[in-house]
Amino acid sequence: MVYYIFNELKAAIKRRLAVNYLICIVVGCLLANLSISVFRELLYGVNDGTYAYNLIMFAKGFFWIPYYTCIFLADIVFGETYPDKKLRNRSTVGLNPTQRYLGKFTAEIILLLIYTIITAALFLAVTALFQIHDGTIDKMVVIDFIQNVCYAFPLLMTGVSFGNMFLFMFKDKRKAYLFFIIFVILIPRLIMLLCTDGVGWTFLIPIREILITPQFQNLQFYATLDIPKIIISSVIYIILSCTIGCISFNKKK
Repeated sequence: MVYYIFNELKAAIKRRLAVNYLICIVVGCLLANLSISVFRELLYGVNDGTYAYNLIMFAKGFFWIPYYTCIFLADIVFGETYPDKKLRNRSTVGLNPTQRYLGKFTAEIILLLIYTIITAALFLAVTALFQIHDGTIDKMVVIDFIQNVCYAFPLLMTGVSFGNMFLFMFKDKRKAYLFFIIFVILIPRLIMLLCTDGVGWTFLIPIREILITPQFQNLQFYATLDIPKIIISSVIYIILSCTIGCISFNKKK
C-alpha cells in the first residue's frame, strides 16, 4: 500500500496539471499583493486596511478559493484516464478496488499538504517582499496566519475528498467537474444567499450551519472560529464521500 501511494504521488508530481496548479498559486500571491499596492498608492494612500498585516488577515477569509480548486488536486493524482480495476502492475499487486481508491486519496492528501505549505510560505514571502516598507508583519501576524492555515486544512481535505469521489463516480471527467461545481460550489452558495437578511429564508439556516463553505468565513474571527465543528464536520464529510466513492468504484465493471 505504501509503495502504491508513493508511486501515485511520484507520477502526479510529473503531470502538467501539477505544474499549472503551482503556477496559479504564484500568480494568485502576486495578484493579491499587486491589488493591495494599487489600492494603497493610487486610491487611498497609506490608510488602515492597506497594510501588509491587513492583507494577511483578510486572506484568511478567502481560504474558500483553494477549497473550490480541490478537485484539481484530486485530478492531479487521479490521472488522465479512469482507473481500471482489472489492470495490475507492480504497485497494485494485492490491492482491491477499495484499497486503490483510498491509496489515491491518501496520495492526494499528501499532495495537498505539500501545496498548502508551499502556498503559505510563498504568500508570506511575497507579501513581505511587496509590503516591506510598512513594517507591519511581525512574528504574531505570521503565527496567527499559520494557525489559521492549519485550522483550514481539514476543510481543504474535505474538498479533495469530494473531488476524488466525483472523479471515481463518473468516467467522464466533465461530469465529475460539473457535479463538483454544482454540489460543492453552487448549492452551498445559493443556500448562503437565501439565508441572508435580504432574502430571509431562515428555515435553511440549520442546513447552512452544516455546510463547509461558510466555515471559511469564520476562520478570520476568534469569536466565530469553531475548531471542534471544523474537525467533526470534516471527518463526517470525508467518511461519507469516501464511502460513496468506494461503493461507486466497486460497482463499475
